[in-house]
Amino acid sequence: MVLFDCLLLNLMTYAVIISTSFYFYLRYRYTFWQRQGCPVPLEPHIIYGHTKEVTKMKTWVGEHYASIYFNTNGYKFVGFYQFQKPKLMLRDLNIIKDVFTKEFSTFPNRGIVFDDKLEPLTGNLLTLEGHKWKVLRNKLTPAFTIGKIKNMIDLIDGRAQEMVRILEAPAVIDEQVEFKELLARFSTDVISIVAFGFETNSLANPDAEFRKVGRMLFSTSIESIIRNALNALAPSLIGLLKVRSIKKEYADFFYNVVNDTVRYREENNIQRNDFLDLLMKIKRGQNLASEEESKLVLNENEGKEDFKFTMDVLAAQCFVWFIGGYETSSITLTFTFFELAQNPEVQMRAQDEIDSVLIKHNGKLTYEILQEMTYLDMIVSEALRKYPPVPNLTRKAVKPYKLPNSDFTLNKGLQVVIPVYAIHNDPEYWPEPEKFIPERFTEDEKHNRPQYAYLPFGAGPRLCIGRVLLKNYLKNKLKIFY
Repeated sequence: MVLFDCLLLNLMTYAVIISTSFYFYLRYRYTFWQRQGCPVPLEPHIIYGHTKEVTKMKTWVGEHYASIYFNTNGYKFVGFYQFQKPKLMLRDLNIIKDVFTKEFSTFPNRGIVFDDKLEPLTGNLLTLEGHKWKVLRNKLTPAFTIGKIKNMIDLIDGRAQEMVRILEAPAVIDEQVEFKELLARFSTDVISIVAFGFETNSLANPDAEFRKVGRMLFSTSIESIIRNALNALAPSLIGLLKVRSIKKEYADFFYNVVNDTVRYREENNIQRNDFLDLLMKIKRGQNLASEEESKLVLNENEGKEDFKFTMDVLAAQCFVWFIGGYETSSITLTFTFFELAQNPEVQMRAQDEIDSVLIKHNGKLTYEILQEMTYLDMIVSEALRKYPPVPNLTRKAVKPYKLPNSDFTLNKGLQVVIPVYAIHNDPEYWPEPEKFIPERFTEDEKHNRPQYAYLPFGAGPRLCIGRVLLKNYLKNKLKIFY
């Protein structure tokens, strides 16, 4: 009995020592920024750091970072912790500008954890770093010039007219329609026809294969929860444990669709004015840039030939196009239609502009005619302000960076966060930010506002390559309802 009591006492002593040591270890980890000389105005939670509410899903990530942003007024930058992982939030627009442009060589990468050997579809323009990203960006930039986008407008308009036809029946009997789901199906059809040149028929068939894959890609799964937790706690374990970001069955489905389509086109000498055709030309070694467009391409200097544009690379670009176009366009459209329903005066002005422009051109729609709908452009811009597709942007330092007008130097390997959603809702730049006011985007208003107060597509060399196409797609979609 005495022996048992001694053993129990020893176990309890060890437990107390271990738990106490772990507690003080965590407390020490949370002194990282203070030891670096960086302000941390908010006290971190012992387990979650500054991410308790978002980890417990009591808020979404945009509002979470906005909470840090608005509770640290007076600071140009602040340190915070994602669990025990230190990150730096930038609040000053001049520093943000430097990070995106002047100091791009210090912050060239987003710092997204990926393994394109395990998952070839992740080796895309969004995630790639350094030389690979630079070469790929050079190759893809001509695919998104105005001349190429013009060829895609008719394809988008055809799908838009199909959606109008589908809505006619419920409109006659005053039936309610789940609009977000309908827009997701519409976006699936548009992305598929514009990017890959084939019909998915998601509008007519909600259970079409591509729609099911799109739905599953954005659903929460055990794998995604594990990966997000590892990314916050121990990113190095993601590669070690071979944790996937995309379920293998969906990745294989997507890869096979693209591969089969490419092979069919090559065997039958088929050419189309879509994104896949442009990628196939790059794969064959063709230069997409005309003499006029060449000046828009980033400077290619260093060893571009050591990065081969393989079938894996081609499929990865198709995948990020599908993900980005599908998610960004359907969500932005959903919020835009919501705001139009809440603001009938905005809706009426949009109606008047669309009617007058189409009457002027006998109902014809081209890229150039779409540009005449300036108020529609303001509506889209305001929707992207109030509901930015990416609520926060990240950049990772590849070398030490001394922040301007301070004694603080950010170490190599650390990540900075630019809280886009918070900046877009800061009354210092946007009076009454909770209101939907398209007139914020008149030319005079844009010139009177700091440039880096509006970042729906990022900025600098990593500015979203498809931004012009996306805005024209959104305008086209809004146009058909008026």
